[in-house]
Amino acid sequence: MKDIVDQIIFTGNVLYREGLVNSHAGNISVRHKDSIYITKTGAMLGFLTGEDIVKVPVCGTSELDKKASSELIVHRAVYQKTDYTAIIHAHPVNAVALSFRLKDLFVPIDNEGKLFLGEVPIIELEKPSGSPELAEALSDFFKNSDKNVVIVKKHGSFSAHKDLNYALKLTSDLEFCAKVFNIVKKM
Repeated sequence: MKDIVDQIIFTGNVLYREGLVNSHAGNISVRHKDSIYITKTGAMLGFLTGEDIVKVPVCGTSELDKKASSELIVHRAVYQKTDYTAIIHAHPVNAVALSFRLKDLFVPIDNEGKLFLGEVPIIELEKPSGSPELAEALSDFFKNSDKNVVIVKKHGSFSAHKDLNYALKLTSDLEFCAKVFNIVKKM
């Protein structure tokens, strides 16, 4: 599916240009029917090619699971429990920094944040990155919440939606709102 691969490549480029991921961090996936198109582990999101994206099953496993992002377990669990078709995991610096200071919730103070994000939950786990615990926590969160974005304390953000571009918007909005929050709180 060239269109899906092109969307993932575009999204990775935007994430990198906006500073929402560092050189070899973050991951992107799109569900299409019974398959997940996901970035490979260690892929440079700002410079993706078609070879950096693998196709794995939503249910079950495949040989390509070993090449997929280490967060595949999280993406797969979310897709199995929800009807979302796009997930972005990023490391937005200001949002991650806020997670060190705030306990359970980030409430944006700017108008756009209030409108598009509302309250953003912060989840704290002992073993967040690519763990079964994170997969369970996030899949349950997205299944039971009307929120499309969450911050994992000290780790990064996850956004899930039926549209990859909207998941990108939410990730970008989160970082913008966190930056505004941090600046205003320092005044």
